[in-house]
Amino acid sequence: GGLALQTKRSKMSKTALVYGACGQLGRAVTECFKSANWIVHGADHLADERLDKSFVLSKEDWKSSAMEIVASNNKYDAVICVAGGWAGGSCASPDFLASVEAMWDMNIKSAAAAAHVAANTLKPNGIIVLTGAAAALGPTPGMVAYGLSKAATHNIVSSLAHADSKLPEGSCVTAILPITLDTATNRKYMADADFSTWTPLTFVAETLLKWASGDGRPSNGQMLKLVTEGGATSLVPA
Repeated sequence: GGLALQTKRSKMSKTALVYGACGQLGRAVTECFKSANWIVHGADHLADERLDKSFVLSKEDWKSSAMEIVASNNKYDAVICVAGGWAGGSCASPDFLASVEAMWDMNIKSAAAAAHVAANTLKPNGIIVLTGAAAALGPTPGMVAYGLSKAATHNIVSSLAHADSKLPEGSCVTAILPITLDTATNRKYMADADFSTWTPLTFVAETLLKWASGDGRPSNGQMLKLVTEGGATSLVPA
């Protein structure tokens, strides 16, 4: 009966694709979905043995990597992009143009690739979640490259959510807009900060799992700020 049981599980199980599966937030998300018996595929620059399938992304040829995932003929109930990075600096900064290139590579390419894959592989009633940034809803003079990459990501969300994007019936496109995530990296570089205003990765992962399971989903195209105060996080429509 073992085989029959496995076949039954795979028919009942939902499947998620997580872009940026090996990052700090990506690991929290994949672990949360795995513990809820989802089939989890990951896409990142490294393979991840914990996952049901790992797509290793090429740093040189990001386009082919995305096409390969589409060509693999998997269909997803959820496509989640939690890949990305941060860079500071004003337009006058000597590193500004280099940081624009870095943010283009880390943030825009990953969001665009996830959007392309999702638009071609999402099942009816599926969900697409990208990672924007609360700061990028306005001017970001001290981190312009980061702000413009996240503003571009917000545009991908509104474009995908538009009726003309012709996603499957019942699709939901949304974004989480963190302020500061409670990661080991952030604690290292901002050791004196007030951690009670940082959003725990487990909260983000559990929220995404709830939405992916159809529970309390945002409306299509809605972006939600993750506002943490005194250790408690609320979802605030942008």
